Amino acid sequence: MPFLVTGATGRTSAGVVRYLRAVGEEVRVLVRDRDKAKKTFDDLHGIEIVEGAFDDEAVLATAFEGADVAFLALGSSPDQIRLEKAVIDGAVQAELPHLVKLSSIATSHDSALVVGRIHAEIQDHLVASGLSYTLLCPASFANNLFYAAGSVSVENSWSGAAPTGRVAYIDIRDLSEAAALVLRDPTLHGKTYDLSGPDAYTFPEIAQLLSRILGHAVTYVPVSPADRRSELLGHGVSEWFAELLLSLETSAEAGQIGAVTTTLKELLGHEPHTVEEFLIENAARFRSSSSSRHPDEDDSPPPRSRSRPDTARRSAQQLPVTAPAHRAPSPQATPPTTRL
Repeated sequence: MPFLVTGATGRTSAGVVRYLRAVGEEVRVLVRDRDKAKKTFDDLHGIEIVEGAFDDEAVLATAFEGADVAFLALGSSPDQIRLEKAVIDGAVQAELPHLVKLSSIATSHDSALVVGRIHAEIQDHLVASGLSYTLLCPASFANNLFYAAGSVSVENSWSGAAPTGRVAYIDIRDLSEAAALVLRDPTLHGKTYDLSGPDAYTFPEIAQLLSRILGHAVTYVPVSPADRRSELLGHGVSEWFAELLLSLETSAEAGQIGAVTTTLKELLGHEPHTVEEFLIENAARFRSSSSSRHPDEDDSPPPRSRSRPDTARRSAQQLPVTAPAHRAPSPQATPPTTRL
């Protein structure tokens, strides 16, 4: 069993499992809820489920047994640091040959992005562990635009604290495909990949796209970070999650998630999905009052890929060398030597 995928009911990890299965790989998945995993995947053929807590040593020993490469991607939560460190410790105990970790393009200990600071602490632990590893560092997920959908569907507007900051949104389908390609190809291991979509947009520009797609005016209303925090808390969002959501905007305004790289395209061998395509495909979410669902909910249909099966089956030798993204690594969270 060469591949282990953690948190496999999450959107990114579930997509990784589907891409691996599409090319005939057998996959072991580590999940907290077996029944949820069964609902996530239409066909469980070739998928071995290990159920249990991510910080349970016995569960981790079972999950890592015989695995050659593991994918680490747990959802953002107050427990993420503790749980991902526990998974890394389990990998060390099992003498895992290689770990591919989902990180962030804004990873640093002083990042404006909450998840950037989370990943910096986890990566310090990963570096100290001595494991062989690869880092996938996406910008913001296109699904994060769904946080605006409820307000847009009711008021044709939404507010935020990033009037000028750009975001190089990445489609989760492309991220999952890239992760599966990296997992399968040892020549791609030991590097840090800065991943983005093909364009970076400001939120007012997103409003213009939505206006054209929906056929009526949609506006973005700039507010101060303090007012935005109050608005989120007023909607019943927890303080921790309010800070995370606010940081998606303040990190954009700080210029930390707007870098456009060609690395994703070069890994995939085809053009990534654009933000405009994503919004067109999900226009109903911005028209319906039911569109305020959490963007990480897992009960949606499996993501569609634009790549042909023969493209997904390319050999490692056909993958191009990626071009460097000009961003200095954080001195406190040392990545592998090669940054792409």
